[in-house]
Amino acid sequence: RDPKAIQAVKTEGDALVEAGCWDLSTVCEKSDLIASNKGKDKIHLGELMTICSVKFWEKSPEFHKYKGRVCFRGDCVKDQEGAPAVHAELAASPTSIAAANSNIAYGLIPGNKTTQADAIRAYIQSTLRSKHKTWVRIPKQLWPKEWAGRYVAPMCVLNRALYGHPEAGGHWELHLTKIVKSLGGIPVSGHPSCFWFSDTKLFMIIYVDDLLRS
Repeated sequence: RDPKAIQAVKTEGDALVEAGCWDLSTVCEKSDLIASNKGKDKIHLGELMTICSVKFWEKSPEFHKYKGRVCFRGDCVKDQEGAPAVHAELAASPTSIAAANSNIAYGLIPGNKTTQADAIRAYIQSTLRSKHKTWVRIPKQLWPKEWAGRYVAPMCVLNRALYGHPEAGGHWELHLTKIVKSLGGIPVSGHPSCFWFSDTKLFMIIYVDDLLRS
């Protein structure tokens, strides 16, 4: 019921569409999608979930910042026959506290320094390379105006590794690792998500979308 929350969610949804997260041009009614795929190659049917939080709530209202988010519901994915979806067993391997401490210690050596950065919209930088095409039901808050009265449960193809998808973390890690290697990063043996750049003597560790560099 909060207009600011509704607008925050819409703003986030528009940004995800612009990034190519799901394809509005593929929209179709869920019942039609299921009927047309009966007995054919398997597809996965999921849903999007919208949430909103208020940052700095403990402060006075002028400091409140509404943050809308759109996630993939990984708890209710099914195929067109109604059976629970089976996903690839992809597991992310974030770095450890020991590696983080080593990185910071390296940065404390005289003449060195440590910096930190977050990857922007990390997961959706990666395409969703699942074995089966994934469709998502679009919540009403994110419908384009022209959908009103035409659909009950509109579905669109999901193209990006949206947060919440069981394979999203794995796809993102593979995507980022490929980029880091292309920039000269050498994986540190026995320590996941740790990279050494021999030319610049840079040591970088990655925890999901946080990059710590010394």
